[in-house]
Amino acid sequence: MDSQVMVSICCAAYNHEKYIRRTLDGFVSQVTNFKYEVIVNDDASPDKTAEIIREDEKKYPDIIHGIYQTENQYSKNIDITEKIFLPAVTGKYVAICEGDDYWTDPSKLQRQVDALEKNKDCFFCVHKTVEVSEDEQPTGITFPEVECTEGKILPDEFLMMGQNYQFQTSSYLFNGDMWREYEKNPPEFKTVCAVGDETYMLYFASLGPVYYIDSAMSCYRRGVPTSWSERQKKGNRSENICKSAEKMVRTLQSYDEYTEGKFHDICLIRESQQLYMRLMLSEKAKELLKSENREMFNKLSLKRKVATMAACCMPPIVYAIYRNRLFEKNY
Repeated sequence: MDSQVMVSICCAAYNHEKYIRRTLDGFVSQVTNFKYEVIVNDDASPDKTAEIIREDEKKYPDIIHGIYQTENQYSKNIDITEKIFLPAVTGKYVAICEGDDYWTDPSKLQRQVDALEKNKDCFFCVHKTVEVSEDEQPTGITFPEVECTEGKILPDEFLMMGQNYQFQTSSYLFNGDMWREYEKNPPEFKTVCAVGDETYMLYFASLGPVYYIDSAMSCYRRGVPTSWSERQKKGNRSENICKSAEKMVRTLQSYDEYTEGKFHDICLIRESQQLYMRLMLSEKAKELLKSENREMFNKLSLKRKVATMAACCMPPIVYAIYRNRLFEKNY
């Protein structure tokens, strides 16, 4: 086996005492014909997360490398990927898995590396992911939720699929050079977006096709208190979603400039969906019918156009139905 590290796995952990062992087990169970490393950062967890990482670091010193913060970096608005993971990564490829998610297939890394090695025009590989509850019970949801054939996904198609987070971070494998370039010299749209997952998908779609493996090889754990999706539920949930939608519109506008209009129509379609969501949640659907929003309205699907008209005629009922359905999706 080559002594060079082929894959660096970045794992961010905070208050993951109940989950981190499962995550680390998924890493060390990988069967590969190459060397890989796990860089796991504990962000000063007050629970036993760091203790568990240290135990596994002693068991697997050639694989697991722990970084232990004494002060929480996230609360200081420090970019953990840029400041902590970037200097530590040495692999030709970079994988990501949060400390509350986990891998389920020992061949995951090998299959993803093989895919990118054979398809040099692809710089990003994703795969199917199963959603589970906090106690690891399947919810019946898999990502992507839309039908997808194994192989190369062209950028336009991927950008449309990427909306609503069809691909989970536990499935990500990046070309290391392109990942480093992105983190060292981040495009403006990265700094605007509320969710880092989204900007990865945008950036790598701009480089070329994305390779998709149609096998469930990881699990996304829903309902973890420290996760972004759960934090969105705190306080005024509608207001939180509206703020994220506004940021997503600015992100797409910035991305449109970055790609020099290459994906302009797709950006407009996705912007219209964010505007629709924000105005429906804030009970201002009539604004979609104003002349300044005509282009956005025309980009909406027929279903959303009908819903907009219905909201104008029967606002209390339609708004309540929309809000309940959106919240049921754990948005």
